[in-house]
Amino acid sequence: MSITAPNSGATLMIVDIARLLRKRFETALAHVDTGLTVAEARALAFVWRNPGLRQAAIAERMSVEPMTLVGYLDALEREGLVERKVDPSDRRAKLVTLTEAADPVLERIETAIMDVRKDALEGLTENQRDALEAALKLMRSNLCTKDQATPEAAQ
Repeated sequence: MSITAPNSGATLMIVDIARLLRKRFETALAHVDTGLTVAEARALAFVWRNPGLRQAAIAERMSVEPMTLVGYLDALEREGLVERKVDPSDRRAKLVTLTEAADPVLERIETAIMDVRKDALEGLTENQRDALEAALKLMRSNLCTKDQATPEAAQ
């Protein structure tokens, strides 16, 4: 082959790390017994980190189809973990919030997250961890800004 592989630097490494983190998170969730599927736990954790968002915004940010998210939210609502309320600025839209019953489940999810985080960051100093998180936040912000600038994101 005459084509030289591009220097992808951190890009493909981050893709690999994301896959590994997700796999490790799924395993950690199984050990903390939330009673939820991995997808439901992920949706619950997303609402936890982003309270009061519209369903459509949650689906977009989680990169899942809106109908897929509806299934997750239906299950979480049946368990009494989330509520969907009409958005006062648009009665057609639903805002998703946590209930108090979600607290013990979120504590178990947090345990899984922290276990995975500990394993992933092992060997890094506190300064290296802070620098890594700052760099990743900037990368996420850059990509989100670019996504919002595309015609597809405006629709």
